[in-house]
Amino acid sequence: MKIALITIHKVSNYGALLQAYATKVVLSKYGDVQTIDYNNGYLNNQLNLIRFKPSAHGFKMLFHDILRLPFHYKLIKRFKLFIHDKMNLTHEVNSEFLNNGNLKKFDVYVCGSDQIWNPDILNSNAILDPIFFLSFAPQKAVKFSYASSIGHYNYNDKEKKVIKQLLQSFKSISTREEDGVVKLKEIAPDREVVHVVDPTLLLTKQEWLKEFNIKEQIPNEKYLLVYSVPRTELIKKAIHYFSKKLNLKIVTIDKMLFPITKVDVHVRNAGPKEYIALFANASFIVTDSFHGTCFSINFNKPFVSISIGKKTNRILSLLKELNLNDRIMYDEKDFDTTDLSINFTEVNPHLTKIRNQSLNFIHKTLKIN
Repeated sequence: MKIALITIHKVSNYGALLQAYATKVVLSKYGDVQTIDYNNGYLNNQLNLIRFKPSAHGFKMLFHDILRLPFHYKLIKRFKLFIHDKMNLTHEVNSEFLNNGNLKKFDVYVCGSDQIWNPDILNSNAILDPIFFLSFAPQKAVKFSYASSIGHYNYNDKEKKVIKQLLQSFKSISTREEDGVVKLKEIAPDREVVHVVDPTLLLTKQEWLKEFNIKEQIPNEKYLLVYSVPRTELIKKAIHYFSKKLNLKIVTIDKMLFPITKVDVHVRNAGPKEYIALFANASFIVTDSFHGTCFSINFNKPFVSISIGKKTNRILSLLKELNLNDRIMYDEKDFDTTDLSINFTEVNPHLTKIRNQSLNFIHKTLKIN
């Protein structure tokens, strides 16, 4: 079976790339998987060493990139090497090439996961991209979505009409968040929409370590790991509170020139493998990232997830399903009432259950007669 996967893969975002890889690994159990090397321009510029736009922010970004160049060069090199070696790419294509039907034929076309259905992150104008709804796939081909996420976005009436039309030819539809199910059911009430886990949770901790040839070990000095994207004031307070409470040194995965706050180790150039290793060997994790939360849970690490407002819906959906609602921090006062340990013997059966349900969704869809 030949399977085509379209997702967000050509970025220097750890979560996006690792979810893409996990999706490919799982689909590979059913056939030969190729990742469509779709260049939408906006997302792919993350892999540029130097970025510039003619604006005040653009000049600031340019200056920042120049200063961090030695670290950023190594990071980008690691990401590009991983994408080239691990994602089994088609040749690079654009929307015109795909819509003209020039892509070689596949038996199955899969879109997902990550926020491929959230226009806010796909381009600067927040325009829906039909390519991520498999608009280019042959009408009679087997098409399905795996954990395609809408994020916090709310579609307008025009977008809903377009999406309804695009989803008509899907064999199966699934999304990553509970509110995503609600939004899609409103658009296509006659279709079943399945709630599944993020692809990074389809692989167990042992499978992740095996994929990257990483040995879990007790580091010479235990550490609190920080992985933050928006860098809010609340997470800065959480870092200081929990590192002091646990008497742990602070290690942060942070591509920026300067760390989010005062830390002991600032890892600026981690590639996907280094990211996984740092999570695997951490003693405690403070994050405001959805995928940071996923890996904390999957690797059975005590953690807290810091609320970032309306964009926290992805984290909340996962924590609710695993009865871990108490790990979300909305305010500084939540720190004092948070357990420093987590009973993963209660969490893991729930995780195994939803993982198997999601794997079964893929199996049923790909069990083609």
